[in-house]
Order: sequence, then structure tokens, then C-alpha cells
Amino acid sequence: MSDRDSRWRIKEFAEIVGVSEATLRAWERRYELLQPERTSGNFRLYGRDDERRIRSVQAHMARGLAPAQAAALALAETPVDVEPPADPSALIDPLLLAAETFDATRFDALLDAAFMLGRLTAIRDVVLPTLVEIGHRWESAQITVGHEHFASHLIERRLLALAKGWEAGRGPLALLACPSGERHTLGLVCFGLVLADRGWRIAYLGADTPVDQILDMSASLAPAAVVICALDAVHLTSSAAELAELAELAAGHHTILAGGGASAALAERLTAHLADGDAVVAALALAGDPPPARPAAATQPAAGTD
Repeated sequence: MSDRDSRWRIKEFAEIVGVSEATLRAWERRYELLQPERTSGNFRLYGRDDERRIRSVQAHMARGLAPAQAAALALAETPVDVEPPADPSALIDPLLLAAETFDATRFDALLDAAFMLGRLTAIRDVVLPTLVEIGHRWESAQITVGHEHFASHLIERRLLALAKGWEAGRGPLALLACPSGERHTLGLVCFGLVLADRGWRIAYLGADTPVDQILDMSASLAPAAVVICALDAVHLTSSAAELAELAELAAGHHTILAGGGASAALAERLTAHLADGDAVVAALALAGDPPPARPAAATQPAAGTD
């Protein structure tokens, strides 16, 4: 069975799209959003078109629309196939136009075309430049925060789907997190996907993670690298003491600051390393020169025992 012809029972489909079974049934009943086939035993089987419409609804809701409005837009969108171009950058302007016109179906089809060119190519030459340009257009008020949320949601969903199983590699372990207050994770996920492509194992804590939790996980997992990513420097400086402790406990060699909020001065102050370049450049540099593995921490006896 080809990927395009995949069919799923409702439990599996709910896991794939990140929507509860009860909500899927409600959307099917209220909006006729889903059009599952039926097995001989009368079980629903959901397909790629159902997935496309759910992704579209999620993207429209991410920009603030009510479910009914989002469903109406998703149903009005026409499926489209996009051939991968010889020049990956040719997909950037169409992606920006799809974001500006809130066309989730075309945006997803363009992402399909990008990833047909290979994961590294798609991230380096299409996804990251698109995110940068969306950020510039939002800062200059050419687009609204709704456009930014719409595009970011669709890209995040695609990246996290690709991230499934990235903890199961056989190489060094990287612990990835954004510190408290930082909710922009797309660059960090791109970083992790490139590392995973080079055989690393990934432990991903995600957005808005208190540094004390990162400390605990680092002590427990003994990763080869802990990568702390923030677009806003305040999310790093406000946790500077805890980050310095993280670097000190790790002997300094494996703590890496990344993102627009990181700087050489802050990394030096915290005795950490600075991730130079974008997510792809920084991940390839780390994969090419990994720090030595740390021994797992010994288990401490509980208080009052000997």
C-alpha cells in the first residue's frame, strides 16, 4: 500500500493528527469534515484526504478561528500536487503566498514537495529560509500574527511527525530544550532532526522548560550535549545562574546555547558553547565534532540509609 493510499482506524488516526477520537467524531457529525470508508465490519477507515482536512482545520484554529469556520475553509480547499523543483528555493515564495492567503492545503503540498528532495535539503533550503522570511514580514507588519501562527503550526506538525522515533538512534544523546518563557521551538526541532539524521539520539523537552528540570534530566540521562535554544535573550539571562550550574556540573564541554537570544558573551559568561550559524550549520558542526560521552551518574543512596 502506498503512503498516499494509507488507511487508519480511528484510534491510530487520532494519534497521527493529535485530535481525540471524541473530537474527530464530533467534527465528522457536525461539519461532515471527515469522509471515512467503512470496512465489512462497519469500522471507519480514514485516509489522506481526511488527514489533510484535519491539518487544515488545526492550522486555521491556530490563527484564532472557531472550529466551524475552520472546517468550512478546510472543506472548500482543493487537493493539489506539487512537483519537486530542481531548485529547492523555488518553493519559498509559493509557501509565503500560501501562508498569506491561508491556503493550508497548498502549504502542505509545497512541504510535501520540499521533503521529497530530502530531509536536510528541505530543512536547510526551504523550511528555515521560509521561517526567517515570515519572521521578517511579521516584524515589518506585512503579515499578521495570525499568518505567523498559521504557517508555524503547519511546519511544526510536519517536523514533529518526522521526529517520531528520533530517540532510538545508536549514536550520542542530545538533550534539547527551550528555557522558561521561550515558546519558539521550530529551530530547535530542525536542529534535532539534522542530528538524528547523523545517527544521534534525541531527548526533546520542548518549549518553556524550567532549567531545574533540564538539570534533573541531564543528571539522569548523561547526554553528550545539552542544547538550550531561545530567540529572546531574556529567557536565557533570567535563568543565567541555573544555566551556569548546568554547565559547571557538565564540566562545561557539552552545554550549548543556540538561537537568536544566544551570544558569544553570554556563552562565555556561563562557560557554555555557542552554536554558530543556523540550525543546520550548528547541528552538522556538532555531529562532525561530538563531545566525549559522559558517564552515567551514580545513583545516590536515599537519606537515612547506608
